[in-house]
Amino acid sequence: SPTGCSSLQRVNLGKATDFDDGCMKEVPIGSEESKAKVLVHRHAGKFYVSSPACSHYGAPLKSGVSTAGGRGGNPTVVCTLHDAAFDLTTGQVVRGPGIDGIPVYSCQVKDGVLYADIPKDIVQGSKHEVVMRKMASRSNKDKRVFAIVGGGCAALAAAETLRQEGFEGRIMMLTKEQHLPYDRVRLSKSLDATVDQLQLRPAEFFDKYGIEVVKGATVTKLDSKGNEIQYSIGEDEKSETLKFDKVLVATGGTPRKLFCPGANLQGIMTLRTPEDSAEIVKYAKQGMKVVVVGGSFIGMEIASALKKKGCDVAVVAMETVPFERVLGKKVGASFARLLQKEGVEWYGSAQVRLFRGNTRVSGVELEDGEVLPADGVVIGAGVLPNTRFVEGVPLDKNGALCVGPLLSVESNPDLFAAGDVCAYPSATTGTRVRIEHWDVAMQQGRVAAKNMLGKFEPFTTIPFFWSGLYGKNLRFVGFAPDVLDRVIIEGDVGGMKFVSYYTENDEIRAVATVNRDPVAVACAELMRRGKMPSASELLMGTVNADVILERLKALSSAKA
Repeated sequence: SPTGCSSLQRVNLGKATDFDDGCMKEVPIGSEESKAKVLVHRHAGKFYVSSPACSHYGAPLKSGVSTAGGRGGNPTVVCTLHDAAFDLTTGQVVRGPGIDGIPVYSCQVKDGVLYADIPKDIVQGSKHEVVMRKMASRSNKDKRVFAIVGGGCAALAAAETLRQEGFEGRIMMLTKEQHLPYDRVRLSKSLDATVDQLQLRPAEFFDKYGIEVVKGATVTKLDSKGNEIQYSIGEDEKSETLKFDKVLVATGGTPRKLFCPGANLQGIMTLRTPEDSAEIVKYAKQGMKVVVVGGSFIGMEIASALKKKGCDVAVVAMETVPFERVLGKKVGASFARLLQKEGVEWYGSAQVRLFRGNTRVSGVELEDGEVLPADGVVIGAGVLPNTRFVEGVPLDKNGALCVGPLLSVESNPDLFAAGDVCAYPSATTGTRVRIEHWDVAMQQGRVAAKNMLGKFEPFTTIPFFWSGLYGKNLRFVGFAPDVLDRVIIEGDVGGMKFVSYYTENDEIRAVATVNRDPVAVACAELMRRGKMPSASELLMGTVNADVILERLKALSSAKA
C-alpha cells in the first residue's frame, strides 16, 4: 500500500463510461517503455483498482473473474488458474493457494474521468509488490499454547491466520520433515525444483512472528483427553512433552504402497517430499524406462513430467481410462488419447502381480502375465491419513479425524483437523467428505485457526482442483457425485477443449473444464451463491458456459 502522498502519482485511467458494470479491464499507465498496467473493476457503479497479477504464481488476473461480493461480502477478483481470490477493497486473500494479498489503489471519478493514485515507481515500470496482512507478534503475557502438528500448507495457513487475527500466545509447529513449509504441489510438475525454490516463507519470517518450527519431530502420541503431545527429535529420540490449550492436526498423508512380491526392491518410489522428488529425478533421463502405477492425478502428472525429460513411460491403472472414477469414461477417454499422442503407454483395467528384479527392480509383471521392463517404478496410488498417534477420538474408515463444521472434533473442542487427515461435513450435501486438495487444505488451515480463537466460522469452501498435463489445463470444482449417472459435456472432447458437468437429481454438483478458462472459477462463484443453473436447463440447451459467465456478470452489475 502507498506509504505517503508524496510517493503517489494521480493517473488518468479513462472515461468512467469506458468500463462496463460487472467487468474488469487492464489499463496501461505510464510510458510505453514502462509496460506498467493496472486492473480496473466496476461493480454496481463503484470502481476498484488493483494489481493486474495474481500473488500466487503471477498469472494475469484479467483472465479470471471479477465479481461483486456474494452473501454480503466485499467484491473480489479470482485468478483463473487456481481459484486464488482477493478482496478488492483491501487486497487481502479471501481463499485459495495465495499466501499474500495484492495491492489495491484508491480511485475516484471526477468530471466523468476515472483517476487512481498509483505509486510513482509502479507508473515507471516497477513490479506491483505483494501485500502481507498485518500480523501480531509473540507476547510473554499471553500464556496460551497452540500446537500445530504438521508442516504443510494447512499448518502454515493456520499459523499465519492466528497471528493475523491477533493471537499473541505461543505457536509450536511440529513437523517430521527437515524443511520449512514448501509448495508441495510443484513436486509432481517440476521434479527438479529445489527446496529453496519451493519454500513458501523464509526462516526470518517465522522468527519475526514468533512461530516456533520444530523440524525432524516425530509425534508419538497426542492425548486428546489430557491435552498433551509426546514427540521426539532426531536420531537420539529423546521424548519431549508439550501441554497445549488448542491443537491442530495437519499431518497430511503417507503414500500408499503396494503389497505384492518385490515391493521392497530398489528403484520403487513414491512422491511426497523433495527427497522423493530428487530420487525420481535420477531416472528422468533420455531413454530410461519408468512405469507409473496408478492413474491418479499425481501419477499422471509424474508421467507427464518424466515424458518431458525423454523417458519411456508406461502407466498401469485399475481404471479402463485415466480419471474414470472422478471425471467419467468419456472425459477419461480423451486423456487416454492424449497419452497415446504423447507416446505414453496406458495399461488400463490392470493390476500389478509382482515386481521383478534381484536387488533392484527390472520389470513389472501384470496379473495377465505381461511384463513391462522398468529401470524405475513410481507408485501413485493415493495417500493414507497420518493419524495413528492421535488417541481418544473417532476416526473414519480411512483413518481420518471426524470433525464438525468448525473443523473441531465433537468429543474434544480443543482438537482441530485440516487437510488430508480431515473428514468434514460438506456444506452442500451434509455428507462427510475428505478432500485431498491443496486449495482445501490451505483454507481449512485458515478456518481452523479462526475457530481455535473462538470465531465460530463454519468451513463452507467449494473444493477447487487443478492439474496440468502435456500443456492441457484441467480445472475441477465442486463435489463429484458417487455415481456418475449423468455427465453433460459441452464442447470438443476430442480437441481437448470442453466443459463437463456432473449432475445428481437436477443439480450440477461439479464441473470440470479443459482449456476453457475462466469457466471453472465462474462456476465456483455461482456455486458459492447458490445460483448455478439446473441440469434440466443444460439438457434443454437454454444454458451453456457462455450463459453461465453472463449470469455471473449480471449478478455483479445488479448488486446495489
